[in-house]
Amino acid sequence: MPAAITMSTPFVGYMILYHPQIEEYVGGLGGLLEKQAKPGQCAPWIDFSMRLNLVYIGLLLLGVGTIVYKVFAPSVVKGARDINEYVVNVIDNVSARNLRSMYVMIRSRRPQVAASFIQMAPWLDRDKSLKTASDALKRDDGNHIKIDVLRSFYNVQDRHTARGAVYLVLVFYALGFLLLAIPGLAFTGRVLCVVWHDLGFWGS
Repeated sequence: MPAAITMSTPFVGYMILYHPQIEEYVGGLGGLLEKQAKPGQCAPWIDFSMRLNLVYIGLLLLGVGTIVYKVFAPSVVKGARDINEYVVNVIDNVSARNLRSMYVMIRSRRPQVAASFIQMAPWLDRDKSLKTASDALKRDDGNHIKIDVLRSFYNVQDRHTARGAVYLVLVFYALGFLLLAIPGLAFTGRVLCVVWHDLGFWGS
């Protein structure tokens, strides 16, 4: 939480401490940067309208990326925060039929992993009867097969499903965060410029 708060410093600083239009609401603190900067020094690097445009487009890209994720991400991935939560939520209700269906998906994407499962639990193959599979699953007291299959199924869904959509979301998020960072970085640079001048490192 503290780290997340510090990330908002450039935006909070601009909106609360340095924005001249809210000076009357914060006891004269607003517009501090304009008061500190000497004439002709440390002028705004990006005007207000451009900052507003960058923030708007950045938020729009993040929104589009989120929509793409919601539409294309597998329900298995969207329904749990991580693989451990998924296993905990599902393991008590998963059946031999479910595991065999998951095994088919795993075999199509990760054949080597599927081969190791068959060695440990031959009943995962649909050539065996469902009753044989159910009886064998009941003997898995430690839930080892369940856990291994569930974790592999989650990984397959997470890493091998809708890869084009995954890359598209990454592009939208990267561009969105980049555009949102530009106003904050430009403003922070201007603050540093004022501090640099006040410390006398540059000539007046």
